[in-house]
Parts: sequence; C-alpha cells; structure tokens
Amino acid sequence: MRLLKSCFTALVLLCVPPLFAIAQVQINFPTKDAGELEDIRTKPGSARDVDLNGLWEGEITQLTWQGQPEFSGAVGKLHVEISQKGSKVEGLLVCRAKFADNKGYLSYEKTFKGHWDGVSLRYEDVAVDHYINTHREMRHMETCMKKANLEFFQTNNRDHLEGEWSGFGHVSDVYCVPGKIHLKRIREDEIVSEVANTVNVNFEQTGQGPVQVKWDNKKRIKKLSNRKVKDGKVIKVDSTYLSITVYDHKRNDGDIISLNYNGHWILEQFRINNEEHKVDVVLDASGKVPNYLALYAHNLGDYPPNTVAIIVDDGVKRQRFILNSDMNTCDVIYFVRE
Repeated sequence: MRLLKSCFTALVLLCVPPLFAIAQVQINFPTKDAGELEDIRTKPGSARDVDLNGLWEGEITQLTWQGQPEFSGAVGKLHVEISQKGSKVEGLLVCRAKFADNKGYLSYEKTFKGHWDGVSLRYEDVAVDHYINTHREMRHMETCMKKANLEFFQTNNRDHLEGEWSGFGHVSDVYCVPGKIHLKRIREDEIVSEVANTVNVNFEQTGQGPVQVKWDNKKRIKKLSNRKVKDGKVIKVDSTYLSITVYDHKRNDGDIISLNYNGHWILEQFRINNEEHKVDVVLDASGKVPNYLALYAHNLGDYPPNTVAIIVDDGVKRQRFILNSDMNTCDVIYFVRE
C-alpha cells in the first residue's frame, strides 16, 4: 500500500462505503520514542508565548482507500495563513492539485478556526469555497471537513504543528478515511524566495484580481475582463453540487473558449469539439453575489459566433443550454438553488 503526501489526499469518493475507514494501514510518518521527542521538542509550557500568526506550509496524509486518485507530481503543499488573537485562531488553507495522466485538476479554498492553549491547537474546518474538480472520470469527489488536535513543537529552529485528523465529506457528510496534518511555519527569511512559487499567490480571483468582474445594481455581471456580458439565463437547480458538461453542439469548427465560474477560470483557452468535457463545481451559499458560469471566446472559429452547448446536471435533472459569445461580449448562466 502507498501513501500520497500533500493536500491532494484530503478526499473522499461518495461511492466509498464507510467500511474502508477501518482499514489498518500505517501512515508513513517518522516515529520517535519519548526520549527523542523530549530532546527535539519544546519543553512543557515553553510554547505558551508562541505567536502562530503568519504563513505556514502544510502536508495532509490519509490512509489509503479504494479508488484513491493519482496526482501528477504530488510534491505541492498546502498554503496556510494563520491569524491568532489570544487563544482564538482563524485561518485560510489553499489547495491546488493536478491529476495524473492529464485528467484535470482539483482546486479549493478552506477556512478554519481553532483554539490555542499555548501547547496545542484545536483545529476545525469551517467552510469550503471555490471548490472545482475537473477530473474526467471521478465524478462527485469531495474534500474532507477535518477536526484535529495539533501539537506544537520545534526542530532546528522551525515551528511545527502536527496531529491526527478525522472528518466528513464537505457535501455528503460521508465519513472520511482519517490521517494526519503537519504544518510547518515559513520563516521570514524564506518568504522572499517563496513568493513567486508557493506563498504570495493571488488565489482569490475577485473583482480586484486577475479576473475583472463588474456587477450592476441588480447583481448581474456587467463586464467580465473588460467585455460586456449579456443578460444571460437564470436556471433553478436542486443541489449545491453541479456537474457541468460542455461541448460543441454543431460543427467542430475550432472554437477556443474559457469558462469562468464565480471568478475562477475552470477551463482556459480550451479547444472545444464534439467530445464532452465535464467539470464539477459547488455553489457558494454565502449569498454575496449570484453563482454564475460565463463563456469567454478567444476566437470565432470557422463559423461565428463562438457557440457551445452546456449541460447542467444537479443529480435530479439535466438541463441543456446554448451559449454564444464573440470577441466583444460574453454569455452567462446564473444558478439559483430551489
């Protein structure tokens, strides 16, 4: 059996029954006896003045389970920002992962809360935002909402938080196969070299970020990346979890498109054809702005305008729509939960 390290393993498939959770598999963390831990970790009580504020890198491991996905170059890490005021802790965790064999990618942002007693952090996930799964075959894959007691310790002048986690699927509440969380603080002298690669990345693509979205007073998109947006369609769905299928419903004429979901590009400069391409998304329940899917055209193909078919499957019904965009305007669908 093998263990995938990094944020990529924090998943559960809806089809996996709870019995897989009882498999007895050892997590491949280095083991230390009590004496070794006493030598390398902070002495009891000496962590009470520790300030957890700042940037951390994370690894999450999980016991192997049937159907566990493969990832491409699983060397990436979680990017974690912790904010501490007294004993109260809040934070943001960001995960970006590519599946193996060019099967798509997984992306989400997770907020968490915790209680810090100077020795350990009682960690609990609060909400998942911008969850996107574009795997071509593994539909309805979830991340896990975790709880853990993370013990603080230091090695080689480096701060660590580590502990075992348990949890449930973020949509289905299905029991997750458990594992461990390990967070390592990024030192100030490392931040400059890390900025371009892992830390200070603009993961939150909002109106102020790379994707410029302008809204009108009716909470409809007025412009997307400086292109006008049509009035679009409002559709009702029966679930917060949607599978979106896109394909060229007429001629395979070389249309190149991008799809923007709630400020994130879930397809970028994708050459559309008659083959169906599927993406899973989860509706944002915050209610700040409507959930939407916008079509952005990069060319007009051989037969203008740039036209695609969209199938929205909410698990209860499948709805089919045609979107048309050109080099000046974007078409859009808004989702409303029934």
